[in-house]
Amino acid sequence: MIDVHSHILPGIDDGARDLEEALEMARLAVADGIRVMVATPHLFKHKSVDLDAINEKRVILEHIDIFRDRLAAEGIALEILPGCDVPLSVDALSLLAEDRVLTVNDGKRYLLLELPHFSIPPSLEDICFRLQSRGLTPIITHPERQPLIKERPDRLGRLIDLGCLAQLTAGSLTGGFGRRVAKVSRQLVKKGYIHLLASDTHNTRGRPPMLSKAVSELSKLVGPEQARAMVTLIPEKIIRGEPAP
Repeated sequence: MIDVHSHILPGIDDGARDLEEALEMARLAVADGIRVMVATPHLFKHKSVDLDAINEKRVILEHIDIFRDRLAAEGIALEILPGCDVPLSVDALSLLAEDRVLTVNDGKRYLLLELPHFSIPPSLEDICFRLQSRGLTPIITHPERQPLIKERPDRLGRLIDLGCLAQLTAGSLTGGFGRRVAKVSRQLVKKGYIHLLASDTHNTRGRPPMLSKAVSELSKLVGPEQARAMVTLIPEKIIRGEPAP
């Protein structure tokens, strides 16, 4: 399987605390059947926007190289690719225009885009349109946890109609974020709004790097073939920069 959203790089955001935890996360991922993981630290190291604490492209690529070496030394067969978890903000879009923000696998074709937690700006549709006019497809991350989408799932449908993709978090489907989020997750899947599944892992316990349990739940909603495609064929196209889904 391929996991396109993870916070496995140690000490760079609110994900893995240190190298030991990052290596254990990698072991758990491999044991669960994950063979490729896109490391996507938050663009801003802290919860608030701080332009002096940015996980820009150069920084993430340096951490990727170091972590790959440690994985090899430990004999852990997990391929790590670069990426970034990008918030929808004026500052983030400015950094993107300056080529300081990593797209998925640095392919300049897909961008993980996190919506604001408490609002959906009126300019969102225009932003998505402008990104796509530059050849960059936004992947809306964990829409099932966005309060306004939880209230009105069809808000996501409008973004899908505009050409965006959407990524569901594995733990959302299996109850890790509560019954309400699990219910919304199922609704979004049934409506055809979800294109891929990812772990959005942050640690080994509360948010582990596992997909297989969620794939089983997904199979009940869309069938095993489509469920499997959401963690294999579709993310493979994304990391290759090919049209998806």
